[in-house]
Amino acid sequence: MLITALTPDPRQPGYLVVEVDRARYASLPLEVVHQLELVPGLEIPSELAERLKRAADVESAYQVAARLLAMRPRSVYEVLARLRERGHNPSAAATAVGRLETAGVLDDAAYARHFARVRAPRGHGPARLLHDLLAKGVDRRVAERAIAEVLDADGVDAPAQARALAARRMGQLRDVPPRQRRRRLLAYLARRGFRGRDVQEMVTEVLNSVAVDRETGKGKGET
Repeated sequence: MLITALTPDPRQPGYLVVEVDRARYASLPLEVVHQLELVPGLEIPSELAERLKRAADVESAYQVAARLLAMRPRSVYEVLARLRERGHNPSAAATAVGRLETAGVLDDAAYARHFARVRAPRGHGPARLLHDLLAKGVDRRVAERAIAEVLDADGVDAPAQARALAARRMGQLRDVPPRQRRRRLLAYLARRGFRGRDVQEMVTEVLNSVAVDRETGKGKGET
């Protein structure tokens, strides 16, 4: 293997296209080329060939990961999973992801805050947000902190949100028998991420208010 040319990459400032045996081998950051001490005319020994391949693998994974993040925010776990799916060397993928984390481009805490900020207004409660973030590989403490920060900063009133969802759902359950209505309402709220004794008590209040309204309406009709 012979380094036959090193030329600036017109598509990526600060990168050099490494040509080996008169064929394009990789586009690498200038500092990496300097670290490897690559120069035109260099006959590449086996040890350097392995380092060069490693650098090319890392750069390939890095570029793919950067494109994935340009499309939408993702967690570290998601990026690593996508790189594995695309056949990138696991070690090279981990190094590439580390570069992105160091640069602040890939940050699970920032991702979790973005996720919560987008999903909370859609009626996703704290438990649902946490469940979904854990499924995306975000550390539990990071996820819990991000959810709390977003709900507080954005003034999201989770109990009021749950009550509004319950009231809206009740409109679809009016013809369902009371016992089934309660079960379905609790299941619906649980899927949305609203659970616990407070939610159960709120559902009881909503069901009782509906029952009172019906009785009041019946009484008015009989008058």
